[in-house]
Amino acid sequence: MKKIKHPWRSAATALLAVASAGTTATAHAQEKMSYSLFGTVGAAVSNRDYAYQRHIDSNGTLERDSVLGGQVDVQFTPEWSATLQAKVAPSIKRENRWDITPSWAFVSWRPNNDWLLRAGKLRIPLYLASENLDVGQSYDFARLPTDMYSISPTSDVIGLFITRSWAVGDADLSVDAYSGQARIWNRFYTRDTGAKYDVFKTKVSGLVLTWRADETMLRLGLHHADTEPRGSTVFYETAVYNPMGPGLGYYTPSGIAPKIVNDIVTVGVDQKLPGNWRVMGELGRSFQHKTDFGQNTLGGYVAVLKNMDRWTPYVYASSLKSLGAPERLHEALTQSSVPAYIPGADIINAGQRQLADGVPFYDQHSLALGTSFALTPRSKLKAEWLRTWVDKGSIMVDSQGTGQAVHDETIDVLSLSYSFAF
Repeated sequence: MKKIKHPWRSAATALLAVASAGTTATAHAQEKMSYSLFGTVGAAVSNRDYAYQRHIDSNGTLERDSVLGGQVDVQFTPEWSATLQAKVAPSIKRENRWDITPSWAFVSWRPNNDWLLRAGKLRIPLYLASENLDVGQSYDFARLPTDMYSISPTSDVIGLFITRSWAVGDADLSVDAYSGQARIWNRFYTRDTGAKYDVFKTKVSGLVLTWRADETMLRLGLHHADTEPRGSTVFYETAVYNPMGPGLGYYTPSGIAPKIVNDIVTVGVDQKLPGNWRVMGELGRSFQHKTDFGQNTLGGYVAVLKNMDRWTPYVYASSLKSLGAPERLHEALTQSSVPAYIPGADIINAGQRQLADGVPFYDQHSLALGTSFALTPRSKLKAEWLRTWVDKGSIMVDSQGTGQAVHDETIDVLSLSYSFAF
């Protein structure tokens, strides 16, 4: 197993911070405070030596799915409230470390049943499970389908959210309008230099329509993100071909974009059926602008679940693919190399590999079979087998050596986890 650097010490610190916040809140709002704790201890192992989804390899890991957190809610008046949620989880800005981060920290004002205004750090309502991403006990999957739940550059922003709700018969219809920004860290991995992290600033705005009924949840979202580098990373616009002779040449980056732009469309449905069956599906399309080195993707999944008392077995199929200019650029860079007899061939070919690895390229699809078992109403055991087919390549894979990146290969992952929420 991979070495983990004191996660439970960090967890204790995080929970003490939440408890401290709760103590202060109690002093000002007696009997109007509630708190909750949640967590997942998850183990995953694959049949490959290289890392998949950053953490999973043949050595096994606890870092891919484990998380521990707490939440405090304070009701000051019928109209005013505040929420704080913090978690300890594998770091998003360095390797083999754990960090404490606030997931939510916002103030709410509800003037009546139809309107809700929130300001602070909140989760973007991007996916069906956006509001409970970290609470593994609240869903039956061992891991939310990564081919869908990796489309957005960030899941949280600091900003303003306005929600308008309507009662439509026995159902509720709501519209969320939001705008905010986030400081995010992105992981870059190349075969020549390994993993590197850099910081960015992203501004995200969106409009989300949600329909909730006893048996049905529907969600449609339109999101716009502007992202600027705040570290050493440069956004190149494209790469141009430099011929060296008949059939010989190489690519170099061309043009610098001060920012990149994504327009994201998401659609989700969660439908309960007779006989305790349930069907879920989500689809996301990210349109990339201003760069060919971008995440221009189409991803999604379809899942079928069957509730059998305390058991809920499930199966899902998912896919994530790059489209358009990034797909064409990745293919050109992957095939680009010069013979060893050319002066400086090693340097040129290393540059081609790094450019190819710098394209956030996806061409993969997956099949998962799993089940959850409810130990109690507030805790679950889960087990899952996942097979991923990596077709032309995927940046979810840390390819080893200086040869070709992993392609035309399957990865099998076994996962076991325990999740709770109290």
